[in-house]
Amino acid sequence: MTDTPRTGPEVPLTSGRSGAAAKGVGAVTALSVAGLVVYGVVVSGSWWLSVIIGVCGAVAVLVVAGMTVAITQDAEKTAALEAAGTRVEADVVAAERVEGADEVVYEIVLRIPVPDGVTFGVEHRCTHYACAAATRRSATTRPVIVDPTTRAWAVIH
Repeated sequence: MTDTPRTGPEVPLTSGRSGAAAKGVGAVTALSVAGLVVYGVVVSGSWWLSVIIGVCGAVAVLVVAGMTVAITQDAEKTAALEAAGTRVEADVVAAERVEGADEVVYEIVLRIPVPDGVTFGVEHRCTHYACAAATRRSATTRPVIVDPTTRAWAVIH
């Protein structure tokens, strides 16, 4: 097998249901916040309080819309990767547990084989218990979906 430095992006595995649910939650939240903003503006009685309520409501809607778009795009990328990709076993080259201020993150270096005989190395960071197990064992593998043409990949948890 030959090594190549060209790697594709990591795709966070997100189900189609999560994408649909995000759209529903986003729409309900936006309508609820809009109703509360209208109610707050009508009841407030002062123009400056109405402006503050309106700005806070707009920020809340933008934050929820951004999260909804991100989850929906992740679901679309996952569907595309599952359609074009193949499942392979990637060798764990190195694994390390990194303790942060509020959570423990596992950094795993993987060597992913592509069906054409080439391998490439990637770094995966997550908090999943399956990746935690990789830090406790020396020579182990992790299941991965890889697209041979774009080199996009995702660790299967």
